[in-house]
Amino acid sequence: MGLQIVCDQELNKDVAWPSFPVVLREAVGAQVGTVLYAGLGTAGHAWFGLDMRLAPKSWQRLADFPAAVPSGAVSVVVEGKVYVFGGAGRISASDSLAQFDVVHCYDPLSDSWTCLSTHLPCGLLGASAACVDDRHILFFGGYNATQFNALFARYKALAPSQQPQALEAFMARSAQDYAWNGSVWQFNVVTLNWKNLGAVGHLPNCGSSVIQHQGQIYLLSGEVKPGLRSDSVKRAMFADGSVKWIDEARLPPVSALAPQEGVACGFSGCWGTYPILAGGTNFPGARRRYDAGEFYAHQGLPKTWRNEIYVFRDDVWIMAGRLPVARANGLSFQVAAGLVFVGGDTQDGVPCMDTLFLAHPDTTAPSTVPDFFQRDSSDN
Repeated sequence: MGLQIVCDQELNKDVAWPSFPVVLREAVGAQVGTVLYAGLGTAGHAWFGLDMRLAPKSWQRLADFPAAVPSGAVSVVVEGKVYVFGGAGRISASDSLAQFDVVHCYDPLSDSWTCLSTHLPCGLLGASAACVDDRHILFFGGYNATQFNALFARYKALAPSQQPQALEAFMARSAQDYAWNGSVWQFNVVTLNWKNLGAVGHLPNCGSSVIQHQGQIYLLSGEVKPGLRSDSVKRAMFADGSVKWIDEARLPPVSALAPQEGVACGFSGCWGTYPILAGGTNFPGARRRYDAGEFYAHQGLPKTWRNEIYVFRDDVWIMAGRLPVARANGLSFQVAAGLVFVGGDTQDGVPCMDTLFLAHPDTTAPSTVPDFFQRDSSDN
């Protein structure tokens, strides 16, 4: 295949990216100017910032999140402020796990949080979001809040001997039965109003990575039901107040013997001018089972953390390299020099504390351009 992408925390000797100070999974992240922000999830109420102008770089504790800690919330930056939507958690320790329907806003200028006077129109846990102008955010996917909350309330009330049967009954259903959010929702940060822009036209995805590139929104892989991933990337454009779906492209097979399952909770961004998807998790064999009518498709299958790096070139996704360690459930930041992957975990949920940095390719120096960019994309 020729020279591969190399991703390593020491790839650029002039840039030292510190480890995150605490375990960081199911968290939210944002970038405002030269400052990266991250926290919540397994970090609890903690909220950190890293100013890339300072040397040495370090994560500094900022104002704590003021409400019950959300895991799997959605974060978006609009006009210099960080908006955090939903997530799941518990108001008190005795509560069952449930989705939150609140929106908080972090203002970096005052280092303060505000709870906004609005509520989510549907469950947005696991959703993907993109800011499309100076006031509008679009949301794609999201777990059904009614089903999610009912499952965990019922599960908590059952005797331990009854819980496996309840879980199996919940999992042994078709993707359509979960009724995940299949609409594109638009939120206006000025009026705090929500608007339904219509159906997505495909099975809704949760845990999809999202990239905005050259005026297009990429929804990368994700899952279509618990344990079952999607092997495709959807592209859309937002114009004149509506979303236009462009196409759906498949990720390539991992190998001749390993069909593509797709991944959830991977890392993403643009490597130079090329969208990439890296890492994530899946259950090898689940797609084959589901297609054969076994709806609890991942039952008994090992959850697998992935290390593949996929690159989109010439309208085709190719596998172009591997992470040094299989990794998922962290945060991706796109900075001037490249991509920064923070937090997350590796196989079996072991926390990743180190930070990975992938420098942009030097397209002005042909000797530094990986060989696969010299090949016809049909070779992969």
